[in-house]
Amino acid sequence: MLMSHVVFHQPQRSLWFPYQFVTQGLLLALLIATGTPVNAQPTIPPTVGPSRQTSETNAVINQLLGQWQIKDPTTEQVLTLIFTPQNQLFFILPGNDGSAIAIKTAYQVRATTQPMQLDMALTPDQTALTIFELTPQGKLRLELNGITPGQPRPSKFSPTVSLLEKVSDVTTVPQNIEILELESKTSQSRPNIPTQYITLLNRAQQAFHLEKGKFAADIDELGIATNLETESYRYQIVPVGDRTQSVAITAQPKDAGLPSYIGAVFVTEVEGDLITVAGICESDRPASSPPNMPTPPTGDSLEIQCPVGSRLLSGK
Repeated sequence: MLMSHVVFHQPQRSLWFPYQFVTQGLLLALLIATGTPVNAQPTIPPTVGPSRQTSETNAVINQLLGQWQIKDPTTEQVLTLIFTPQNQLFFILPGNDGSAIAIKTAYQVRATTQPMQLDMALTPDQTALTIFELTPQGKLRLELNGITPGQPRPSKFSPTVSLLEKVSDVTTVPQNIEILELESKTSQSRPNIPTQYITLLNRAQQAFHLEKGKFAADIDELGIATNLETESYRYQIVPVGDRTQSVAITAQPKDAGLPSYIGAVFVTEVEGDLITVAGICESDRPASSPPNMPTPPTGDSLEIQCPVGSRLLSGK
């Protein structure tokens, strides 16, 4: 039995994340932008005035406009990038049921450097810096490996650089695809930050297990540069047994009146294949301690079972 992909279950959708994209850092960069504290790069403007662009940059942007795709060789799932004239860049992430979601970012190009530079503003205060080039064959060589906000721009392409093919000049997201716009981590109305934080760690654990055959025991082994303590919560990775079958991530509130959380990732078998599934449980009432460990899915279900006194979150 081979493990070739990771699944993050939502009661209304199971998103199917090709391992290649997870380990390259692309998804982690987008997930970090949804609430994980990082050292943010300076903000780039959502649009760039024509007076600030050279003719060379304009020519490159015109070549970028449209839809670019790369296929995971194992799962054949397709990741799509859409560059628009309004300096918006959409990442279209596939679902295993044929659905997809689009994550909206802003972009800025510098075409006078070698390699050329691409800045992706995931939120107003978090920017991911990378490099790219357009090949003589008309393809887009884009560095996604390890690209996360707060990290320096790579100076050269890695051996696992992504090579995308242009499939359309259309610059709009299909109407049947939901668009998600990431918010600033400094937003004051962010009650769901713990779930976003645990989502990041859950998915990173899924990718880690796919590569290593076990879950990471701590944040250092997981390889994510983030703090396990925020203003309102303390987070902890809780290894289980020999770390091959499950792992938990807990969020313990610092203040009374806040709920507690536990995220869990399990290895399960579906149609002869081993996959990982994940979920998050929230305490029904404010609690100083996180809920007990959930139980793994049973039968054909991909839904974890939350313990008494907690509930499975929808859409996390």
